Amino acid sequence: MTIIDITYTLEEGMTTFTGFWHFGYEIHQLGRHQHEGRATRKISFGSHTGTHMDAPLHFIENGMTIDQIPMDIMLGPVTIYDLSHLPEDAEVTLDMLDKPVTERIIFKYGWGKNWTSKKFYVGYPYLSEEVAHHLVEKGVKIIGMDSPSPDNSRISLDNETRGTEADSPIHKILLGNNIIMVEYLANLDKLPDTKDWNWTVMPMKIGGCDGAPVRTCLHRT
Repeated sequence: MTIIDITYTLEEGMTTFTGFWHFGYEIHQLGRHQHEGRATRKISFGSHTGTHMDAPLHFIENGMTIDQIPMDIMLGPVTIYDLSHLPEDAEVTLDMLDKPVTERIIFKYGWGKNWTSKKFYVGYPYLSEEVAHHLVEKGVKIIGMDSPSPDNSRISLDNETRGTEADSPIHKILLGNNIIMVEYLANLDKLPDTKDWNWTVMPMKIGGCDGAPVRTCLHRT
């Protein structure tokens, strides 16, 4: 079996969004072999740290939580759209979807090249509202991307915009229709092709939470 890990490692100093509603990754040694005879650590991180899954609750009040997401959507065949040729700030339109839409979709933008800098959060390709509604109509269950968001990075997140209709409209279309999202996918550049892959993605089962880090891979025999 060929397995490609598409998960970023959680580690101190890793790329995280700078909004005050996010939290960086921290790890501290507790148990030590030399003193307690065992190694243990305290780990602190936000629910949307690194490669992670968005539950509907992230943007939808009273939406489904991460522990309520059905496991059967988290593993199976996946359609991968290679859009790594797109320029910065490109809008993904229907005519770019050159394969049949299936229950599981990954958008490969080649954006992982910006992972170690704040550029990661600026200028990535994003989904049009037409594409988002099309995914809903086609019964998509889960989508992934190697970018931080399906929304246009040029949308302001200032005090006047946050919480309004203009704030993250694609998130709201998808999550509002229980389409689960996995953001910050890694290593998509290591795929030799985009055909006949299976996708497995497993989030931490955190009760009542709006999201969680995941371990995820693409695999095929």
